[in-house]
Amino acid sequence: MPDPRRKSRNEHSSGGAVVSFRDGKPFVAMIATRNRTRWGLPKGAVAKGETSEQAALREVQEETGILADILSPLDTIEYFFRAGDTLIRKRVDFYLMQYVGGRLTPQLSEVDDVEWVELSEAVQRASFESEKKLLSAALEQIESVAKPGSGPGGPPA
Repeated sequence: MPDPRRKSRNEHSSGGAVVSFRDGKPFVAMIATRNRTRWGLPKGAVAKGETSEQAALREVQEETGILADILSPLDTIEYFFRAGDTLIRKRVDFYLMQYVGGRLTPQLSEVDDVEWVELSEAVQRASFESEKKLLSAALEQIESVAKPGSGPGGPPA
């Protein structure tokens, strides 16, 4: 029998690995939090009445200032964490996205910085093992289909 004093809840978020090419190399938009000590991918809560895909595109735009199109689902990450006396089970749907416009601009109310990071370096920079694996999968997927110089131009410098 569950302990009635223990609270728990489920949360659903979505985000994306937005890729753009510069000199034939894939770069991904990464966000920094915790005074630039934690690097990851833009993501946020799925709002009521919103699809996971809509939330991913909205969160990418809000947190990074850039516009993207979804190319394919990438993976769903699940993890648990505590907030006070509540155990939270979080599910995050990630999508592989293609950069279509805009300029990287951090949403300072939620993130400390945003950067275009070469995808192979992003795998190393990501703070969480689950996102390292996700970025590795994105790199493999891109390398299997991308041709040098393909994509909608490089990210703005």
